Amino acid sequence: MAGSQNNIINARALKQWHQLFVGKIDVRSVQAYSHWQDVERLGLPNNKNEHWKYTPLEGLLAHCFAPATTRTVTAAERDALSLTLDAYRLVFVDGRFVPALSDSNTGFWQIQVEEGTARQPLPAPIQPEIFLHLTESLSQQTTRIRLPTGKTASRLLYLLHISQGLDKEDKDTLSTLHYRHHIDIDVGATGQVIEHFVSLSAQAHFSGARTSINVGDNAYCHHIKLAVENRASYHFAHNDICVGRNAVVRSSAFILGAVLTRHQTSAQLNGEGSKLSISSLMMPSGQDISDTCSYLEHNKGHCLSRQLHKIIVRDRGKGIFHGLIKVAKYALKTDGKMINNNLLLNKLAEVNTKPQLEIYADDVKCSHGATVGRIDDEQIFYLRSRGINGVDAQRMIIYAFASEVTETIDHDAVRQIVIKCIDPFLQMVVA
Repeated sequence: MAGSQNNIINARALKQWHQLFVGKIDVRSVQAYSHWQDVERLGLPNNKNEHWKYTPLEGLLAHCFAPATTRTVTAAERDALSLTLDAYRLVFVDGRFVPALSDSNTGFWQIQVEEGTARQPLPAPIQPEIFLHLTESLSQQTTRIRLPTGKTASRLLYLLHISQGLDKEDKDTLSTLHYRHHIDIDVGATGQVIEHFVSLSAQAHFSGARTSINVGDNAYCHHIKLAVENRASYHFAHNDICVGRNAVVRSSAFILGAVLTRHQTSAQLNGEGSKLSISSLMMPSGQDISDTCSYLEHNKGHCLSRQLHKIIVRDRGKGIFHGLIKVAKYALKTDGKMINNNLLLNKLAEVNTKPQLEIYADDVKCSHGATVGRIDDEQIFYLRSRGINGVDAQRMIIYAFASEVTETIDHDAVRQIVIKCIDPFLQMVVA
């Protein structure tokens, strides 16, 4: 009976998403049609699916889905939500680029927004799943960002995504919006990009986000994602990173706030001598669920990868991690390491973790590991014996646990801004 009820709910969600898709049938690209066919082919996953076993979708699918009813965002509202950065700023509201709120001068960064049937084909996804296809099919624009060959961007590129609920309060209906970006860092170029997701109000919304990044030979790219949407929101995202020869790439994600989040980073090391760092921090509390996935292909030899994923769980919150490093047959001298560390702050807090390796080459060095634990009483005792009260001692340990991820940001000013932005969430878990 439960399975039958779930089938009804899933069918209703797919029908509503189809209505959103055909609602603007005249502006959908050929590629959007293809992705929608994949949505229908795959269907919604159930708890028998290994990758969705611990990530229940019932709360999300119980809603009705409606197109975003965008209202004008003022410059004052934009500034109140923005990070204070020395950066070129592009502003997106409910999935659409807003030139009036964005910087017209973006330095070496070249920006092109494609819409409707004028949208050009994008690279095939590395590790597709239904919500990736949903974002590809329902997004109305593609923002193409390019840093030309040999150029070093002196200022960061800051992408501010402002999402909002429906005009009228309706707890059963979710405003539905999707962002699609593609970034090319050409041969020998150097640049950093920050994606920032915020909510304009406390009303519920469902945000889909997808960013694909191609990093050329001998290039450097640091991509930082900071998602701090409201507690009534749902955030599903999938980033792809393709790395060329002798390139250096960093990817840092901080996903906080939403009641249900799922963020996947898929990457391919396609050139010898490249280096990739992937890190993430999630902090579910209440009854929030935070799911992070990592999929990495070492397709060429002499490459190095390092991954660090951390989850701090409070109350009845749940954290999920799935990670896979796959080493191709001829990817000799591969050096890959993946770590998932989890901190439980309450007896009812929960974490499910599954790091994996698939190695088809000889002469490689790969490892993975996961830890799940609580704050050590001996650590608390040591700090209290030094005159520090219990709450401050707990706070120090939690901050130290999270700081290992923030330290992966090599830009000092940006790191301090990210720390300041996540500080309220750290304060909340020790309240």
